[in-house]
Amino acid sequence: MVPVLEAGVWEKAEARPLVMVVNDDAAMRDALQFVLRLEGLDVLVHADGAALLASRDLPRTKCLIVKDRLPGMDAFEVLQRLRERELSLPVILLTSAATPALSGRAQAAGVWMVLEKPILDNRLVEAVTSVLAGQRAVKPT
Repeated sequence: MVPVLEAGVWEKAEARPLVMVVNDDAAMRDALQFVLRLEGLDVLVHADGAALLASRDLPRTKCLIVKDRLPGMDAFEVLQRLRERELSLPVILLTSAATPALSGRAQAAGVWMVLEKPILDNRLVEAVTSVLAGQRAVKPT
C-alpha cells in the first residue's frame, strides 16, 4: 500500500513512513526534521554518514535525504556502503552546487532526486512525497 498524504497527515495501516536525514549542519537538520514531522512523517536525523550507517532503523527507512558534502565520508561513499550491505533506499541528494557532472554521478549512484539549496517553498515536501510514491527524477530541482 502506498502512503497517501492528505492535509499533512500520512494515512496508512502500518506505521508512518520513516525518513532519515543526514546533514552536518545542526540548524538544517532541525529545520528539515521540523518540516517533515509537520507532514506526519517519522524523521530521524544524523550528523554524518557513520551515524547513519550505525542506525538500527535503516531497514525500515522509506526515504533518505543526504547532503552531498559531509565530514568523514561524502554522500556517495555513504551510498556505496549502503549498497555493500545490500540496502537499497530511495535517496534525495541535497547540494549547493548542482552541476551536470553531479547529476550524472548521482544517477550512477542510484539517487532518485537532486535538490539544490536553498530549498524554497514546498520543494522538500513535494520531493519526499514523490519519492514515497515511487516517482524518480535525478535532474536538479
